Order: sequence, then structure tokens, then C-alpha cells
Amino acid sequence: MPDKLRKIDPNVLELACKNGTIFVSNKLQGRIFAEINGTFVHNFIEELAANPDPVNFNNIGGNSLWPAPEGGDFAYNYPDHGDWQVQSGINSVPTETLENTGKRAVVSKRIKLRNRNGKEIEMDFTREIEVFDDKDFWNVGNLSCTGYRTVDKLTVIGKCSKDDFLLSAWSLEQLPGAEGITAFGKCCGPAEGCINDDFYGDTSSRVTYNGDVFTFALGGPKRLQIAIKVAARPVIIGSLDRNRNILVLRTTPAQDKGIYFNIADNDQKDGPYSAEDMFSVFNGSQELNFHELETIAPMQVDADGNIIGSELHSTTLICQGSTEDLEKYLKDSGITL
Repeated sequence: MPDKLRKIDPNVLELACKNGTIFVSNKLQGRIFAEINGTFVHNFIEELAANPDPVNFNNIGGNSLWPAPEGGDFAYNYPDHGDWQVQSGINSVPTETLENTGKRAVVSKRIKLRNRNGKEIEMDFTREIEVFDDKDFWNVGNLSCTGYRTVDKLTVIGKCSKDDFLLSAWSLEQLPGAEGITAFGKCCGPAEGCINDDFYGDTSSRVTYNGDVFTFALGGPKRLQIAIKVAARPVIIGSLDRNRNILVLRTTPAQDKGIYFNIADNDQKDGPYSAEDMFSVFNGSQELNFHELETIAPMQVDADGNIIGSELHSTTLICQGSTEDLEKYLKDSGITL
């Protein structure tokens, strides 16, 4: 799979990391991909990446940066109250390399987006990616691990009032498979009540709680999504793929300053502030056969109510090993599935 990615983007950036490589593709809009011990970690639709659709969304996988919200009055995916779409700034505009040391890369582009109310916003879209080094791996036992940190920034150009726009940096880590995969999260307190299920479909039969941990059984016939509220003080989300013997963990710190809001892809009848989402998990079901682990940042606003932008700090840890060793690592970390 790395060779297929290199063929599509001969200039793909390659950041060497313990046990693997982190790839950053400017041609593929700044998406991030990972490989560990020869296994390609992310979902990757090679044919679509090589022959992108000029109109429709090119959902090719990887770790992508999006603007939230997706739905509601300020949605970027329903411009001018039209049908769902992904605008060219996200769907097709490439990034450019600002820095590449072999361990750290920075890519960026300037884009314009239109929200549901027909108002246009311009911003700088920047991703800083840095691979883990040996000291970043802790208590992993018999597992092989690799990983990286990202700082994703959406910085507004000009004056845009929060009365006219919402804006959040939202990182979607897309991974192959859904059926039989267990997603989960851990909170600082009781997990029950931590979930915003204001998306689509009924997740109640697939979500369970055990103290400060929730689990989300992926797969099934319907697409489903949940978000995790910042008030629940979530500390980590992840997914365990027992078929591939891959565990992926994602973190982002809660930010004291800034405005969290509801990212749900619907009309948000109770308004955009009806939830404060910090993490999200998307279940692509048997139909799409992928899932996503998502981190979300708050919106930053100045004293006059103008949006500064949004800055998201995330880590992604990828572990490979036997099912028993992966489950033991989780249990030792206070997560029993």
C-alpha cells in the first residue's frame, strides 16, 4: 500500500518513526497515513485517489482535517441550504509543504468556504505533524507501536462574527473495517451520559457503559455516529481491530478557553450549542466498511465576538500485537472491553 500511495503522490512526505512511517500527502489535501511493520493502518481507496471525482466527495481515507459544524444553521456541508457536499477547499485543493525535517512536517493552504446561510469565510488551513520517538512509548509490553502528534489550525482571514459563523478544527482518522471492531472511550468520571447521540440512527443497542469506560460495537446494517461531551472530561478514544491485531488510540486535551458546540450532521433542532463535542466515533457499518476516530477543538473568539480560528492538538498511538497482548495493554490502562 505505501507503494500505491507513492505512485499516486510521488512527492509524498515520509516521516520515519519507530516501527513504521507516517506519510503526509499534499496532493491528497494534506491527508496523513501510517504504516507499521509493513501494515498500512488507514483506510485508503486507491482508485478514487488516483482518479478523483471532479464534483462529488473524494472519500479516500487517511487522517483528514475538516471544518465543523457539518450540520445545523452554520453547516459547511450544506452551503446555501443545498444538498450535502464537500467544498473544493476540503475536497480537492492541495496543500503545500512549509517545513520537512524527516521527523516533522508542516503543510498548509488558503481556502474559502461558504456556510449554510450563504456567508463566505476565508482561512489558512495548516497541519503540523511530528512523529513519536522512543521515549514516547510507555508500558507497551510485547506490542509494536508507532504514532504521531498533530497541531491542526484553521486561522480566519479578516473579520467574521460568531453571529454569522461557527468554526472548529475537526480531525477524522479513518480506519478500515467496522463489523466486529470495538470502539471505546475513557472519561475522568462515570461514562454514562457522556455521549451526544444527536446524529442519525439509534445507537442505544450498540453502546454499553462500565464505570468510566464506554464501548461502541461497530458494524451492523446502519451508519451510526456518536460524540463525547467535553463536560464528561473524556481522556481518550480508540478502536480495537481483532482481525488485523491493530489498536488505535487518540487523545486531545480539553481546552479551557474557547467555545465547543454540536458538530452533528442534521438540522440541530435545539441549536448548535445544544451539545459541546470533544471526540466523535463514526461507524461506517457494513455498507462503507470503515470507521473513524475523531478529535474536535473549540472555536476561538476575540473580545469583539470575531472568530480567530480553531487549534486542535491530537495524538495518535498505533499498537500492533496479539489480541491477548492488546487487551492486556488496555486493561493495564484501565480499559476493559
